[in-house]
Amino acid sequence: MQPLVSIITINYNNAAGLKATVDSVIAQEFRDFEFVIIDGGSTDGSLAIIEENKVHFEHWVSEPDGGIFEAQNKGIAAAKGEYLLFLNSGDCLNGTQALGDFVKAPQFKGDIIYGDYKYETGGKSYPDELTPLFFFKSSLPHQSTLFRSRVFEQMGNYDTSLRIAADRAFYIKCFLSNQFSFSHVPQALSFFDLSGVSNDPSFAAKKEAEDTQVLKQYFGIYYEDYQTLMALNAALSAAKRNTPQGILKRIKRRLFK
Repeated sequence: MQPLVSIITINYNNAAGLKATVDSVIAQEFRDFEFVIIDGGSTDGSLAIIEENKVHFEHWVSEPDGGIFEAQNKGIAAAKGEYLLFLNSGDCLNGTQALGDFVKAPQFKGDIIYGDYKYETGGKSYPDELTPLFFFKSSLPHQSTLFRSRVFEQMGNYDTSLRIAADRAFYIKCFLSNQFSFSHVPQALSFFDLSGVSNDPSFAAKKEAEDTQVLKQYFGIYYEDYQTLMALNAALSAAKRNTPQGILKRIKRRLFK
């Protein structure tokens, strides 16, 4: 019988993060899922964690790969669930009821279903309605997004020529195709590990270059227009912050936080 969800965890030399992720998944009260582990041939003790928990995995492999997105593509090939969730090592489900609450929410419908997330000092929420401008400014959280498997069947897998921005490129490609419905479940599905590559300062220049490449590719002749719109929005926000109301709001936030 096909599971509702395939949870795909990729890992490379992050034994502590892998253990945290595995523990959070196997503790779920909701059980209609399979667990897929794609390890890149770790040498740090990750394999021992996999061996200790392999009874919980429908599929696992430990072998060298070409990076994050080649590993995620391996996970897609192995997955049998109706929906796929990429919960990579270090990221955890937000409590033992997180997955069950998410898939049972009334907003859980459509092809690409995204939620919110928490991190060590706060959290992030996403809008119910998405626009091209949203994807020009930002992206969605893969660790809190369930993709219907047919999305990959129709659109192909992640672009492995991109080392950091492939997930953003995939979201944009799906959104601009107008072939899939997006739905927001206003729940923090995951606890996000901020120590990953996308938040590593040493990769900032590479990330910026890939983001620019992706935006120019998908927004084409409208790229400069969206850049101008972004600048105008930033100027408007700055102007609002410097009004008496904006200053008072900041003072109140500092006093009563």
